[in-house]
Amino acid sequence: MASAESLSHAFMRSHPAQAAQVLEALPAGEAAALFARVPVRIAAPVLGAMLPATAARALRELGDERAIELLAALGARQAAALLRRSAEPLRSRLLAGLPTARALASRVLLGHSDDTVGAWAEPEVAVLSPQARAGEALERARRGDANVERVYVVGAGQRLLGSVSLGALLRAGEQAELDSLTKPPEAVLAARTPLAAAAAHPGWRRDSALPVVEAGERLLGELTRGALERALGSTAAHPDADAESTLAGLLARGYWEILSGTVLGAAALLPPVRAVGRGQEEGRGDDER
Repeated sequence: MASAESLSHAFMRSHPAQAAQVLEALPAGEAAALFARVPVRIAAPVLGAMLPATAARALRELGDERAIELLAALGARQAAALLRRSAEPLRSRLLAGLPTARALASRVLLGHSDDTVGAWAEPEVAVLSPQARAGEALERARRGDANVERVYVVGAGQRLLGSVSLGALLRAGEQAELDSLTKPPEAVLAARTPLAAAAAHPGWRRDSALPVVEAGERLLGELTRGALERALGSTAAHPDADAESTLAGLLARGYWEILSGTVLGAAALLPPVRAVGRGQEEGRGDDER
């Protein structure tokens, strides 16, 4: 029979969104205690799926070292959302501990108001110059997120020129220059655009992700429809909302109780797990594969 520890890991790994809803219903200290012991590769997606205000409260309960490990494993947009809700001097300490590229991207996003597109754009997109070859672009896409659908093409000063779809790259020869494949953007969002206005943009009828630019048409990143919906929900939700009062929270709780085979109180919905050292976290047991 599977142990409570392996069930906890399996649930968080396979259902991060549902696990996030369960943790949102717990006191911040108890959620933090779990994040302190679960391997980063499992804990980070769950932390990123939580409402930013709730996740930030749990992050405050962790030591700086562990909090930095989790933030570094998140995307820049997710990390910035949590840092935005972290008070000083904690925010500065966490930023100082992040890898340089992640810290810079987070600082850029933190420079935008929480209710604007710029705060929720994903800066970690594939970007190349017009002179780059299709083969290089495909390699960049392969090294990036599995959901990469396009490569953005920029000129001097990161000015957005357009993009090349993954399909166009696959059809082109490896030596084809991006300049000959680039299509001008049909829809662009300004970083200062309010979220409500962005939701009404007609560009969503054609695409699930739109480029976001700052002054001078400088590419900041892209905003996906999913990120916009989450942003609208996050800014509208009361930070102290009781997650267990929602249908989703009740379903998540019921699912976990069935999965674990244990009826527990709200304070122990996710079973305690053994502390994981650095050496242990690098290797996976058979029950974590």
